[in-house]
Amino acid sequence: MKNYHFVASSALVLSASAFAQIAIDGTAEAAYGPAAVVQSVGTGFGNSTDGLKGTCGGSELDGAFASLDAVGGYLYLTFAGNLESNFNKFELFIDCKAGAGQNQLRSDNVDVDFNGLNRMGADAVNALPGLKFDAGFAADFYFTCTGGNAPYTLYANFAQVLTAGGGIGAYIGQSVTDPTTGVIRIDDVTYGIQAAIDNSNILGVDGDPAGTSTGAGVATGIELRIPISVLGWDGSSPIKVCAFINGGGHDYASNQFISPLPAGYGNMGEPRVLDLSVVPGDQFFIVGGGTPPNPCPSDLDGDHAVTGSDLGQMLGAWGPCAAPCPSDLDGDNAVTGSDLGQMLGAWGPCPG
Repeated sequence: MKNYHFVASSALVLSASAFAQIAIDGTAEAAYGPAAVVQSVGTGFGNSTDGLKGTCGGSELDGAFASLDAVGGYLYLTFAGNLESNFNKFELFIDCKAGAGQNQLRSDNVDVDFNGLNRMGADAVNALPGLKFDAGFAADFYFTCTGGNAPYTLYANFAQVLTAGGGIGAYIGQSVTDPTTGVIRIDDVTYGIQAAIDNSNILGVDGDPAGTSTGAGVATGIELRIPISVLGWDGSSPIKVCAFINGGGHDYASNQFISPLPAGYGNMGEPRVLDLSVVPGDQFFIVGGGTPPNPCPSDLDGDHAVTGSDLGQMLGAWGPCAAPCPSDLDGDNAVTGSDLGQMLGAWGPCPG
């Protein structure tokens, strides 16, 4: 059975200020709402008991949180749990375009993370078919991260997953640790992706795949902010998310999948022969649709142009404000020079 976790666009449910409360720091804040899905299978990749934000001795996915800010233009995701500091891989695939993507991974995708994406794809020489997702899931976007070294450092890559292979992808950098807060984060200035990790969890599932532990209550782990423009969402299709922990060479899938594998499942092994369509249930969850991103948020009066009328509304709302506050374009609970700058930058007819 699919895990449906519908998060409508911010225009319908959450104000801009609510999304402003989501800081990319490895923790799912209250603004996310409840977990989209919770892990029900004990980890086969080691149960972390270190309690440190960086270095840890096990990998588990205890749950996932999701918020779609369709107007602001970002998908926020937090995958609660741990990523062992031995360069195990966190693998994330997103299906967000109707009639596109790959249900079974090819081997001619863009080369990212030492060709790690293609390492999971079809291998004609050795007659390995490539990782196959559940029916109804065709990946359009890929993100992977890994961590290790001393001091602990997180590294990340992303790629398009196009129907016919190819596409763009890139290494988006390594983390910087804030000396005051200890937040371990990557701020990609080229594509706008942010990623952070907090490995301090010592709760969640244990190391017994046949046991009864769950990931309930865990809110720290890997957190992402992905621009919708980079994600490639078509603006209407439900956003489907599949994530799992893999070996250091993208070569040995664990039993930590979100959505979870059936109770009692052990590590899945070689990803090129893994067929999720024959595993009971669906190993993905659905974030939901929403409305297309607002192409002209500075058009406060809705006349499809940014003019003196909009400026007048903004000046009339100048200063601190509480949601809903359309003039607060940057979502910081105040109408200031930052919002004015955005409006002046959008001056004139709106696009589309």
